[in-house]
Amino acid sequence: MDLESPGFLNLGADMGADISLVSMVLIGLLLIFGVVMAVQGKYEIHRYVQTFGVFLSTVLVFYLMVMRLFGQSNDSEDATNTFFEMLLLTHILLGSIAVLLGVFIALRANGWVPKFLQFQTYKAPMRLSYGLYMVALFLGVWVYVVMPDRGMM
Repeated sequence: MDLESPGFLNLGADMGADISLVSMVLIGLLLIFGVVMAVQGKYEIHRYVQTFGVFLSTVLVFYLMVMRLFGQSNDSEDATNTFFEMLLLTHILLGSIAVLLGVFIALRANGWVPKFLQFQTYKAPMRLSYGLYMVALFLGVWVYVVMPDRGMM
């Protein structure tokens, strides 16, 4: 699949940006479902849903965003571009922290980290990771809407 081809949403972005947008929104909905499961006390379902969401998100972030980000060049220096770059940088920073923290929590919750890295209470780190992910998701949608070349997410 050519990620540079015209997107399926017909909003002027390329296929990669459209796939990123739709997949991350769907993963966000999956993570919301996982939170609902935790609130209802269904912790085993919560763990499986969140683990799946975190790892799927990690793969998609790396494949659809990180790999494409390094292939982009931008020479313009106008004010709109500076705003876009700051928005994109904030999205990347918060999203990176959320994904890395989410991966660590998922590894920890499944017993896949050494004992000395384990923590006893999950609530604060999970809430932080979830909150950062949702803010990054919102910023990602905003990046999609305002991106000047509509070709990179």
